[in-house]
Amino acid sequence: MKKFFLSLFALLLLIFGVVLFKTFTFKSRQIKVEPVAHVAIGDDAIERFAQSLRIATISWQDSTKFNDSVFFAFHTHLKNSFPLVDSILEKRLINKYSLLYKWQGTDTTLKPALFMAHQDVVPVDPLSINDWRYSPFDGKIDSGFVFGRGAIDVKCQLMGLLEAAEILLKQGFQPQRAILFAFGHDEEIGGEYGAKEIANYLKENNILPEFIMDEGGLVLHGAVPGVDESVPVAIIGIAEKGYVSLELTVETQGGHSSMPSKESAIGILSAAIEKIEKNPYPLELEGVGGKIFQYIGPEMNFPLKMVFANSWLFSSLIKKELDAKNSTRATMHTTTAVTIIQGGEKENVLPVKARAIVNHRLMPGDKADAAHERLAKIINDDRVKIGHSNAHEIFEASPVSDVNDKNFLMLQKTVSQIFPDAIAAPFLDVGSTDTKHFNDLTKNIYRFQPTRLHDSDLKRIHGTDERISIAAYKESVNFFVQMMKNTTE
Repeated sequence: MKKFFLSLFALLLLIFGVVLFKTFTFKSRQIKVEPVAHVAIGDDAIERFAQSLRIATISWQDSTKFNDSVFFAFHTHLKNSFPLVDSILEKRLINKYSLLYKWQGTDTTLKPALFMAHQDVVPVDPLSINDWRYSPFDGKIDSGFVFGRGAIDVKCQLMGLLEAAEILLKQGFQPQRAILFAFGHDEEIGGEYGAKEIANYLKENNILPEFIMDEGGLVLHGAVPGVDESVPVAIIGIAEKGYVSLELTVETQGGHSSMPSKESAIGILSAAIEKIEKNPYPLELEGVGGKIFQYIGPEMNFPLKMVFANSWLFSSLIKKELDAKNSTRATMHTTTAVTIIQGGEKENVLPVKARAIVNHRLMPGDKADAAHERLAKIINDDRVKIGHSNAHEIFEASPVSDVNDKNFLMLQKTVSQIFPDAIAAPFLDVGSTDTKHFNDLTKNIYRFQPTRLHDSDLKRIHGTDERISIAAYKESVNFFVQMMKNTTE
């Protein structure tokens, strides 16, 4: 027995030694450089941005609602707002409404940098209108904020990029590497006629970017467990999830509700849905979703630093913490969400058919076909038929961009120059961006929107009272100014 306890003590001592070693060698991955002086951004720039929000460039799922006049009005606003951009840069209309600008570089042997954003915004739910502080398309400036649909998603990025280019043109700056700006017009409904056509144009003309930067991660306060609210985390998307929606259908004989069968179409479908929700994909710490903690962990105080330095030992604890919050849980596994359920037309008639849509957001490594097979195995009921809801809206997860690539390091450096208080970290974008159409153009795709927000503001994206602070908008313009300068290095 004494020998057993001595062996146990030695094992514990060894584990303790390994934990301490890994903790003290868990070094920072931040790039710290001197902050740069910010360019002064005047009230006229804020008014230009606010005006862009007053143009309701809405993407509708119903194509008959498309209003081309608002997009032409938006193009006119860009022309009037940024005269140097309009006159010096080469501008091309793609598929009538999308825009592609080229700022010629001094070294034509270098691949161009490509910055992206989208012109369109989502509609506003009519039931929420009265909950808005100001009308969604008034572009109201008040109390240090600019209010309006698209303020965060993502006219701040589009206007900020052109504002930065206009500033640099006034200064006489010309990039060494050509800079492209690509602004699709239908990102909110998939980008099939906007970004996809831009990507096709670039492919046809053998224009292969050195890197692409589009919307995605933000500079967030209070969003990452274990990081003090006062410390922002600049999360840079190095990959994005795939997308597939599967349709479940159950068909029965139906009948009168006064003589119901033992199982109804709705009951069978409900049992299938319950099985799906009780069997989520397992959380993954070792994949791309967990990379964020390799960058955030070293900046934490003890004992959290110790926990993340030794995920091999504390993985259950980490997963439990991540599982408690929807936003963090989503970055760690393929998600399944039942988003539509239909069945029945009359209260005294048993429905012949019931259907549900299960939306999957796929982790890199998880395939759309495998999602179909997994659902069939979990449901294990031949009465539930599984098919694709929208076959043309199936996207596999993107490739993962290398965090050791010089372009990622340049982006990290720019974060340090403009947001010296921030921790920069790679993450997995759980949404879908226009970059899904560009995956075969470059291996360096980053999804980052240099906008400072609090975690509580995330619900404003596609939601009520969308707004951005004037200070945050000015910071984002300065970020783009510096990023464009850094592309010359």
